[in-house]
Amino acid sequence: MPKAEARGRERRRLMTGDASERLKLPAMGLILVGSINALASLVLILGRLATLLKGAPAPADPDRRLGYELWNVLSPAVGLLSLLAAPLIVYGAIRMYRAKSYGAARLAAILALIPVTSVCCVPGIPVALWALVVLHHPEVKAAFFNPQGGADS
Repeated sequence: MPKAEARGRERRRLMTGDASERLKLPAMGLILVGSINALASLVLILGRLATLLKGAPAPADPDRRLGYELWNVLSPAVGLLSLLAAPLIVYGAIRMYRAKSYGAARLAAILALIPVTSVCCVPGIPVALWALVVLHHPEVKAAFFNPQGGADS
């Protein structure tokens, strides 16, 4: 029981502790989401490319053929958008972790929230919402803009 109590105290301290401590867990979540996002995007793009190079025949049914053609165009496009957004998510999350750039932190959370820019949207949406809620608190905003934090935006 002492370990469970210690974990509970630590969790409460992080939730009610000073503002810079409150930023760390959602920032780590965004770093993880951005990293998974980059890997998933590469898998999506390379998988689609391998299928196209293999030369799989298109379905004969016109409705299924339309879906097949849309998937051939949309999946690499979404993968590319997601791949481009992943470094921005990770960068903004690192800035959030250090309480250095409020704008970059918000951008990272918003990008992780949008399913088109984040193929990793299942964990991305709740983590991004959590980050936005934490960023919205006045004491957290103050941590970004105080002279000791060295905030740049």
